[in-house]
Amino acid sequence: MENLRIIREKQGKSQVNVAVNIGVAQEMISSYESGKSLPSAKTLIKLANYLNTSTDYLLGLTNDPTPIKLYSRSNLSNEEIKFLTKFAQLAVEDQIKLIGYMDALAHIAN
Repeated sequence: MENLRIIREKQGKSQVNVAVNIGVAQEMISSYESGKSLPSAKTLIKLANYLNTSTDYLLGLTNDPTPIKLYSRSNLSNEEIKFLTKFAQLAVEDQIKLIGYMDALAHIAN
């Protein structure tokens, strides 16, 4: 988890500081950073929240450290809620088709 070390150092935080704030031993942070072990899902989420990043970034699945926005009903319009409700009711194959269609529309708009 090279990105863990990178973001920790960018924020000026020590391994001890991170460890204390998420409730693990400093040796565990060192072990995660060196790739000797991986954190549990619960610990990974704590790391991401504490470092204000995404779990995908910490796992090296993206190079973008921006945290993923969580959407709730309070910050979605009624139309967005209707869309997501209908989307969730579709079969997986139809969801994939719809995502492809939306990607094509977004590409045309750009």
